[in-house]
Amino acid sequence: MTEEDAPESDESTVPAENYIEMVNQTSVERRIADLEAAFDEVPVTERTFHLSAEEYADVFAATQGTGFAENSVIFPVRSADEFPELSGNLPEQAAADTRDRALLVLGRGADLWALPGGGQGVEFESMQGTALRRLNEQTGVRSTIDSVAEVVHSKYYPETDAEGSVHTLDVYFRGEYAKGSIDVDESELTGAAWFAEPPERITEGAEKVFEEFLDESADE
Repeated sequence: MTEEDAPESDESTVPAENYIEMVNQTSVERRIADLEAAFDEVPVTERTFHLSAEEYADVFAATQGTGFAENSVIFPVRSADEFPELSGNLPEQAAADTRDRALLVLGRGADLWALPGGGQGVEFESMQGTALRRLNEQTGVRSTIDSVAEVVHSKYYPETDAEGSVHTLDVYFRGEYAKGSIDVDESELTGAAWFAEPPERITEGAEKVFEEFLDESADE
């Protein structure tokens, strides 16, 4: 075949280096669609970051070289009437605290309280299924899921001529306590506790969900 006989190049063909971008964007859209099929409201926040080559390499490596990572956590609330009766040796003022509480965890090596869940999903497992399973594995507590508080879709681009990006999807679920007592998996956590108000040291995502919960409780 001569050069004149060769077919014209297709300008719309996506360069190979963009395939990861396409696959990961599709993964994000598919997961959001699954959530929208299961819940009435799925608020999504989009964030974009431009990183140095070194920072981008670290973020990409954290995805095990796939360019995509997902994380689902849960904010489980337990009403005061679901707690065991107080021991008789506690002060009287303790009995007057009838506020609902939310379960937070402190990971090993961490200094900020966070929402339970996270971790790798198993094949064919939904993001809500992962959050519920991981909650039970970490704390011994079982919960239901009522709603999606927020979905955060973050895109990380290198400040170079390289194509593609890293996509991460963080899903924050709201739920209600079902059963179980705290039994911490010490291989993952330093501790877990029920809080009526956010502790001083707490992750940004957990604090946001907690504050929204308190605002809603105050309006009731």
